[in-house]
Amino acid sequence: MARHFKKGIPLRPLSHSLPIRCTAQQDESGMGFLLRSATANGLSLHGLRDLAGLSSVRTFWCSDARHFARVLDMPEAELQDLLVDKGKYMGQPSCRLREQPFFRTELLRLRKPQICVDCIHRSGYCKAMWDCRLYTVCHLHRKPMVERCKSCRAPLRWYRPAVDVCQCGAYFRALSEGDWNQDSPEVVVATWIAEHCAEQGRDWCDDSSLPIWMDALSLDGLCTLIQAMGVPVTSNQRVVNSSLASEPVQFWQAVCVRAVERLRTLARSSNPTALAPTTWEGALEGWALATVSRADQQVALKLLREIFRTEIVARFGSQRTALCQMCLFED
Repeated sequence: MARHFKKGIPLRPLSHSLPIRCTAQQDESGMGFLLRSATANGLSLHGLRDLAGLSSVRTFWCSDARHFARVLDMPEAELQDLLVDKGKYMGQPSCRLREQPFFRTELLRLRKPQICVDCIHRSGYCKAMWDCRLYTVCHLHRKPMVERCKSCRAPLRWYRPAVDVCQCGAYFRALSEGDWNQDSPEVVVATWIAEHCAEQGRDWCDDSSLPIWMDALSLDGLCTLIQAMGVPVTSNQRVVNSSLASEPVQFWQAVCVRAVERLRTLARSSNPTALAPTTWEGALEGWALATVSRADQQVALKLLREIFRTEIVARFGSQRTALCQMCLFED
């Protein structure tokens, strides 16, 4: 296929669509869909980017959908729904993964993907929930998520030959043969995330070992709760928020384990203040002041009051416009 640019000449979008049109899966990642569409048409993601008239090598967002829609012969709105939307709300970076808004962008893998090797080889596409950093184990195959190639040991990139092939040319393989049972905290958390992404009903309160209010949380709220309860390893540990996004998947697996254990302790404890030394207070405070639902804020305030004996004046909707997707993702 002829290339549509020359050195020194600006890129021009393709005037017609590619011959093979892929249909997006309901739970597919937007970047994964672009990669799969490019491969089906004998292109690299670089080549698809060139045809769409985009010059920079980067992650693509909801705002880029208009550049790709004509090339891929699909409605722009359909592609917008697949790609992560990003913007700012109250001066804070915010994102939307499918229909799930996130204030804590460090909880999303926006540039460095991870995969379930079994899912990739069996289904042939990347799932949107893999973009959630706390999804550390495939809840279907109960095997660890992979963020590095077993052959070259390099971190995975979106710019690779195919969804199941590393940039080094090797097919992806699992890094280890270990797996977890369905009651392992890592699998439990992954299942919660999968149910949120599938918008399934949740009955976590049926599990008497967990707090009864957990099934009312948004996905952002759930992940923030797990981060607050699970990131501290030792008592009174100082947490550097800016370093969390660079932590490997094994770190987040351990976060899930500690969080679930501490939440179970909280559910049966008559003295929640005992959890204060191993709970990240700053994460709860940030959650209380920036929430995507009233239930999230009520839980954040409840935990601050019961664990730290702290009261924060943070009325939902006060000093800010009504929370909705339109205002949340304004540029």
